[in-house]
Amino acid sequence: MIPSATRFPRQHAEVDPELIEAIHRIAVSYVRQSSAKPDKSEASPMTQRAANEREAERWGTFSRHYEDIGVSGWDPDATREDFERMLADARAGAFQVLIVYNVSRFSRRDVVDAIPVVTELHRLGITIVSVMEGVFAPRDTMALIYLIMRLDAAHQESQNKSQAIRDVKAVQREAGSWLGGAPVYGLRAEKVMQGKLAVYKLHHEPTEAEVLREIWETIRAHMGESIKHGSRHPGSLSGICTDLNKRNVPTRGQRTGKERADSQWGSRTLKGILTNPAIAGMSYETVYRTKPDGTRTKTVDSYRIHRDDEGRPVMVCEPIIPPAQWYELQDWLAGRNQGSGLSRGTSVLAGLRTVDHEAVLTCECARPMTSMNSESEHPKAKPVYRCTRANGVPTKEGEHLGGNAVMMTYLDDHVARRIFDVIQAAEEDEEALAVVMAATHAFARQQEDPTRVAERAAVVAERSDALRALNELYDDLEAGIYEGRTGRERFLAKKAKVDARSEAAEARLAALSGPADVRLPVTQWLPANPDADPVGPGSWWHGAELTARRNFVALFVRQITVYKATTRWGHARRGNYDVGERVEVEFMKTKQPEGSAV
Repeated sequence: MIPSATRFPRQHAEVDPELIEAIHRIAVSYVRQSSAKPDKSEASPMTQRAANEREAERWGTFSRHYEDIGVSGWDPDATREDFERMLADARAGAFQVLIVYNVSRFSRRDVVDAIPVVTELHRLGITIVSVMEGVFAPRDTMALIYLIMRLDAAHQESQNKSQAIRDVKAVQREAGSWLGGAPVYGLRAEKVMQGKLAVYKLHHEPTEAEVLREIWETIRAHMGESIKHGSRHPGSLSGICTDLNKRNVPTRGQRTGKERADSQWGSRTLKGILTNPAIAGMSYETVYRTKPDGTRTKTVDSYRIHRDDEGRPVMVCEPIIPPAQWYELQDWLAGRNQGSGLSRGTSVLAGLRTVDHEAVLTCECARPMTSMNSESEHPKAKPVYRCTRANGVPTKEGEHLGGNAVMMTYLDDHVARRIFDVIQAAEEDEEALAVVMAATHAFARQQEDPTRVAERAAVVAERSDALRALNELYDDLEAGIYEGRTGRERFLAKKAKVDARSEAAEARLAALSGPADVRLPVTQWLPANPDADPVGPGSWWHGAELTARRNFVALFVRQITVYKATTRWGHARRGNYDVGERVEVEFMKTKQPEGSAV
């Protein structure tokens, strides 16, 4: 192996004049950088292109640049598409001279991995020219040896540099330094010297942090709010972004960037900011998506929170949004996927969601159902709930063919009657009583004072974090981190601590979730005459506003599944349209504490 300090003499002065003979040569350039940088650093793409083009003038006609920007020369799984394209063109005889800024542009991995490539180029008669290291002529054994030696030196230099960086980062991490790159919106990193060690501490960027708090308060104020069709929802991500842009609230790019000075607020960017654990003060590492072949992409998939031995998050700074509220925000964001939609105040069931942000009304194919013609003034328009599967989307095995719709009036009536049946049977039926108790718990939470609500939110956050910590622990187990007897003991010890956190949270949540002295207003909902129709004319349901009906259903129902009809519109035209044959209603349920009463 050649020591990294070895220096190889430039060979331009010793180039055989016959190599630069006056015949038509095609010269190409290969440019690579691990990450695209806008500055003019020594090996930036801009510098490499300019230097390679100047060198090409000495060799013939310059054809093109092959470029892999943002691709590591160290990562064995990195896909270098233009590098592979360059090799294919070399094999096809498309050029005779390959120019690189320095040989490390080929690869920084072990020289054994690079030898087959340079040997093939050497055999194909390609002259390799390094702007910084000289000429490596084809069919020249000594030049090939020099090239291999230089590749080995580049590998060692990179390896030594990488190890030094890892060592420094390990020391910085022990000192509590921020190592996550550019901080998320709302935070800034300040350099603090601890002796000779540079440590980066996260602090709030006051103006940005205030914007994030305002965004969260807007979301909380309008969370679950129903709106009329055609209206902009002020609490949606898109609605918030529209408001921020109208008020000229600057993005970070507008405040500090040159290339992003014209950037605008967008839903995807805002969601990325709000899902970042750093705004809740928690340290993390980024998990990137991978392609089917295992290649890592630059797309963020999720964030893995750093934890202590008890599985609790490691805090890296003061939170902008308290962790308990941040977890509440994550639950809400989980329901903002494409097609999820927001509550539209045009029907009883469309857009209605559970506390876990799952759609209450779903098709048999598990897609949410939406309303159609609910506001139509056309006398022949039939208001229906229909499956949200888009036209042209291929059906999976076992899924219904064509659309799936159910008449709105009939389904609303059916669901309401099922609920009232449960309420009236609660005194004699244990399953019905469990449903009413679940509704009582939910109703009680709506009447609670803010202090109790805040305490429950904190306990729910603790339970959610414990569950996340347990999932990450099992991920580590599957990855082989806890191999062997000692590893197994460490795994079991950590799991016991996390389980204890989860059990404590569950116990406290159960204590906080009791209905106390709150009772459901069943006398308001049920008619005074027990033989009267609970949903007919004169009933509470018949005269209730749409929002009241939606809130009523949300107390009792977890999910409504609609199956495709076997005939068009069933038998609606003959007056016996029975949705009960194709509708499944799942109610909320909870265990009834001993001695409790509805």
